Amino acid sequence: MIASRPAAGVVGPVPTPQSPPRTRLLDALSGPERLVVVRGPLLSGKTTLLRRWSAASASPGAVAGVIEPEPGSTPDTYWQEVATSLLEHRDDGAPTVGPVGARRAATDPTADPFDQVTSLVRSWRGHLTLVLDDLHLVGEPENRVRDLFEQSSGGIFRVLVATRTAGAWHEAPGLPADRVFVSPADLLLTDAELAAAIDLAGLPAASTIPLGEVAAETGRIAGLVDSGVDALRSDSRSRADRVGRIRSAVDRVVVRVLAETAELRRHRREIFRAATAIPLTSPTVAVAIGGVTGRENAVDDGLAALERHGLTVFDTRAAEPTWNLPDPIRASLLRIAATERPEDLLEARIALIDHWLAEGRPHTAFVHAIDAERWDLVLDVLRGHWKTLYTTNFLHMDGDLKRIPPEVLESEPLFGTLRRMHSQFSAPKDSPAPPPDLVDLPEVSDDAERLMRMISLRIDGRFENAASEYEMLRRVPVPDFESSTQAERDGPAFVFLHLGLTLLLVGRFDDAHQMLRRGHRLGVGSFIERDAAGKLTLVNAILGHVRDADSWWEEEQRHPQLPHDSEVVVRPAGMIGSALARLERLDIESAVDLMTDLGPPSDQEELWGFFLYVYGQIALATGTPADGLRYVEHHMRRFPGLRANGAVVGPLLDAVRADLHLAMGQTGVALDLLGGSTDPLTAPARARARLYDGDLAGALGVVRDHYGDLRCTQRDSLELSLVGAAASIGLGDREEAVTYLERAITTSTLTGVVRPFATLAPGTLATFATLGPELPPAVRDAGAPPPAPGSTELTGRELAILASLGTGDSITAIARQHFVSANTVKTQLRSVYRKLGVRSRDAAVHEARRLGLL
Repeated sequence: MIASRPAAGVVGPVPTPQSPPRTRLLDALSGPERLVVVRGPLLSGKTTLLRRWSAASASPGAVAGVIEPEPGSTPDTYWQEVATSLLEHRDDGAPTVGPVGARRAATDPTADPFDQVTSLVRSWRGHLTLVLDDLHLVGEPENRVRDLFEQSSGGIFRVLVATRTAGAWHEAPGLPADRVFVSPADLLLTDAELAAAIDLAGLPAASTIPLGEVAAETGRIAGLVDSGVDALRSDSRSRADRVGRIRSAVDRVVVRVLAETAELRRHRREIFRAATAIPLTSPTVAVAIGGVTGRENAVDDGLAALERHGLTVFDTRAAEPTWNLPDPIRASLLRIAATERPEDLLEARIALIDHWLAEGRPHTAFVHAIDAERWDLVLDVLRGHWKTLYTTNFLHMDGDLKRIPPEVLESEPLFGTLRRMHSQFSAPKDSPAPPPDLVDLPEVSDDAERLMRMISLRIDGRFENAASEYEMLRRVPVPDFESSTQAERDGPAFVFLHLGLTLLLVGRFDDAHQMLRRGHRLGVGSFIERDAAGKLTLVNAILGHVRDADSWWEEEQRHPQLPHDSEVVVRPAGMIGSALARLERLDIESAVDLMTDLGPPSDQEELWGFFLYVYGQIALATGTPADGLRYVEHHMRRFPGLRANGAVVGPLLDAVRADLHLAMGQTGVALDLLGGSTDPLTAPARARARLYDGDLAGALGVVRDHYGDLRCTQRDSLELSLVGAAASIGLGDREEAVTYLERAITTSTLTGVVRPFATLAPGTLATFATLGPELPPAVRDAGAPPPAPGSTELTGRELAILASLGTGDSITAIARQHFVSANTVKTQLRSVYRKLGVRSRDAAVHEARRLGLL
């Protein structure tokens, strides 16, 4: 067994208490896989991770190799260190263990060091784990590792690699199939690890030192977190002072890295200019550093040096060779450059502005102009491209405009109007900003201005006026998908997305559905694709098309998360819609989990009324009408003035509040609340209120008035049919009751909606069961005992979660893999446990394997 404490001869500093335990990563290194590749930039904690693992590893046999090789190591000196370590650990009689990285001279200095290593591996008896830190120092590292595996014989041979460069580990032939990759993103500290680092450093609690500040300024990079935490040790509580000290600490680290390496010192000027380019590709960096060195290979040399020395991370998913500067490193380089070489910085940014305008990427040019604080160029880009900026980058424009001094934008009426529109968009609805002048323009000249007018009217609560733009905007030309570029499709996609949302908010569900589908198809590859899928989930759930809602929710979930500010705008629709669809299937726990994950509606949430509607429906389903009514009416007071002017949430909330009063036995209050409403969305609640009040004829009258109303949703039709059946029974008309019941059953079968049956009084449901038509299975089985193990087929999503369960990953890790919340995973696991007839994770895995599901 390897010693649990660092042994003498281990190279480099021992991990300090400021370095939090990282069990999730240590587990990856300790698994059964024969090859583990840890990739990350400088300061990401790779070496510390290897040291921790080496000190605590319970791996059988010997652990040898090199951790933190000598600075400036060549391939020969690197492999000589490895050979020396192997010789130290070799025992011809039995496998042994000992410290990793011991530096002693190889026994045969004239032999090729790598040949010595392969010879030692070939002759090794017993188990061996070879640790190869900073393997980017050697040429063709994947081929070297492949050669080592080919030479190994007998026993168990594992290799742990740490590297800064991406290489071709995924594609390289001859490497073991059982391998684990720890990515740069995996190396970033989690919230728990950030909190641990702050706590271990003896600083105040995380509530005093906000994790968000540390995370934002350090990028969660382990080495920068350590430096930032050290900088916070003084007793200052000023936020500005905290941020400034963290930034200064990061800058000191970056300055030291640039100064200590000869190659980086040579490229220092190019590195500063390259930091202005986003993304880092050969063409963009060539533009940024153009005319500085005059060397043809300057770009490739600079990018290779940045990755090799750990300042950049290669993006393995990009279509062309692309590198990323971690945000805090880039910000630090730009701060340093602004002091040392401000002229170079400005020249690079201006060159990039021209480049991106020529490439048809005005938003990127716009951001560079803001970075350069060249307000004349900012206004030039806005003048020439404001329509494109808004129709393709709406989610980003709010933050962009906030970086421009108000007096700059107010210098031109249109731009001042756009700034005020964004202020209005993000303002709390209980104290909205004054509407911009744009909404009062008597005429608009084109579709882009018409779209801005519609959005402004909508967020001002003038829903009917906003929806009046439909007839003109629906005629926006739809580009041919096959022959058009994404840039050509993004504008129309954005128009149809916002047109669909506007129509949704006025209850024109069928028109909204059509526009959102159009936006989804054209918006492929952008946030619009996901945003439209979420809103289509909600539309279908409101209509009672439960199966379609489920399909759109699955489509929405396949997309990765957006940055936080964008995520809070995009995610509510899908979560609300999916919760409602699950509720209609009587999957109440899952619906509750989704709404809990979403949390209460934010002040600027446009879908706040739909959230409260679903919350009220959950309260009805869970038998907590008083609590539900209190919550709904409390939050309704936060959004005054947004339930009129054509807003669909007005009748929806009236209907659910009336039903909550009925559930509390307050029939008179429900009747008064609905008053003289004739809206089809309140028809089921109005019919129920009359039924509960004993006015059977009045209830049946409401049913007959609205049953053929095309403005009623299919769910409304189902509910009206059930009220009609109950009222007909009370009036002694069994034949009509059967007709209504058959209609309800047919609608339920077609849509998947079953909850309205479950809300009936037990006596009414029992009477329905005697009428002849067979009730939906979900209604008949609602009170039945759980199915026997294996008797219920798992869904595709449940099988996927079950497969992840078998890997031993945590709930949080599984949620991250499937782009869902931890609560959603827990809900799906409860369903899996129920279907398999088990009560624990281990039992579920065992039963699944027995049934051949894993």
